[in-house]
Amino acid sequence: MSVKSVYQQLASGQSARLTSIERKLINSVSLVFGFFLFAVFLSVDIGLDDWVEDQFNQAMLNKANYLKSEISFNHDKVEFTADLRFLPEYSSEQDPHYFQIWHDGKTIGRSPNLSSYPNVDLIAPDIAIGEQRIIDVVMPNGELGKATLSNFVPQSDDGSIEPVSMTIYESAGGLDSLLWLVDGLLISSFLIAIVVMRFVTQTIIRRGLAPLDKLNEDLKALSLTDQHSVSELDLPDKRVEEIEPIRKELNRFIRSNQQLIKNEQRITGDIAHELKTPLAEMITLSEVYLRYPDDERISKTYPDDILAIAKRMKSIVEKLLLLQRTASPSLNLRKEALSIRSVLAQVKQDIEFKYPDVAQRLEQKCETDEWFLTDRFSLETILINLLDNALYYSPAQTKVEACWHEQDGDYELSISNHLNHTISQEQLDKMVQPLFQIDDSRTNNERFGLGLSIINNICQQHGYGLDFSLPESLKFTVSIRIPKIGAQVEDEYVEGEAVV
Repeated sequence: MSVKSVYQQLASGQSARLTSIERKLINSVSLVFGFFLFAVFLSVDIGLDDWVEDQFNQAMLNKANYLKSEISFNHDKVEFTADLRFLPEYSSEQDPHYFQIWHDGKTIGRSPNLSSYPNVDLIAPDIAIGEQRIIDVVMPNGELGKATLSNFVPQSDDGSIEPVSMTIYESAGGLDSLLWLVDGLLISSFLIAIVVMRFVTQTIIRRGLAPLDKLNEDLKALSLTDQHSVSELDLPDKRVEEIEPIRKELNRFIRSNQQLIKNEQRITGDIAHELKTPLAEMITLSEVYLRYPDDERISKTYPDDILAIAKRMKSIVEKLLLLQRTASPSLNLRKEALSIRSVLAQVKQDIEFKYPDVAQRLEQKCETDEWFLTDRFSLETILINLLDNALYYSPAQTKVEACWHEQDGDYELSISNHLNHTISQEQLDKMVQPLFQIDDSRTNNERFGLGLSIINNICQQHGYGLDFSLPESLKFTVSIRIPKIGAQVEDEYVEGEAVV
């Protein structure tokens, strides 16, 4: 969401929706592990249900095999010798079991509890000899159950083969109850596991995000240590790898903002000083002139003095406006093909009224005359300010060197001049600060300390490198590196520009 849309929402009374890292992490982890637990519990449930049903079926087959072992064929007669007193389920009406035995299509045996249903026959097996089958049925008492169908050859005293069929019914109520119990236990375990897992996840994530909360509390606790600076974030007792870069960047941001605030306060004071002085002079001159209108010493020079002061104020305002213009992101940069020789020639003409001896004092050393793309206004502004400073601050009759050459694949422009006084490293570091002047007394009415600030803004807009150096104790050099990539011009383009 862009800043503009946020402002639009706030303007329309709508609050921007907040998202929570903690909630997202908890919900995401809960969803992932919840899905994993669901898959595990579902697999366990299906496997356990199948196992319970297999055990039930195996128990039915074991009962059927026991009953089959009690059936024999002796003297042309099928005998059932099982003692049903030890098998009460075939006699009980509570959770009953039923069986029915056939030989040659005739019923030869029924469980005692089937006497309550004399007209009901169990399902006769229609399977091959030696097979057994389990199917779902409805029992005579109306309950759902399972049936074991068997067709077998009982033991015989003479080795004859007389197939006998047997069907056993058993209620599935116990099985269903057991399966529901297992399902209920697994569902309960799943829900408990989800709750425990979410609680553990919340605890772990909240503990993991505790350094962020501590950082937030530290930010809230930031206080003004004096009128102009804010205390930085202290190092915590336990440093966190992911939080430390944020803490360092916040401290860097705080320091940079402190510096910006100090610069703004200094600039505001300097601007007030620069404008207050000529205003005070104008007021003083006007008051003296009004008090002594007939004094020729005052009236004769009054218009010229007022005009000179007004021009100075106009120059300060123009420089400040140019400083603001070059710092604006909306600065219009129109690149065109230029030659450094032609631009230097134009700049020399522009400052010749101020320095008539510029032609004699300026030494040009252009090692390459390649045409390149840049903004003419920006390049001319840079050269005018650099040459103006170099010619003004260098001793009279000394040379000012303007060099243009290639350096490590880029173009480099350097302006060097001699000095009357040495410059300290601290002063060198403050060169680009607006309204900074080495002369603290500010006795010069023509210099405002804005030229290098304007150059610095232009270099930042273009991505040029700006460097100040003292190759000798009384020699000052300003170097500007212009990237060659994107600045070089093809010969055909230059020829076309030349024709135009």
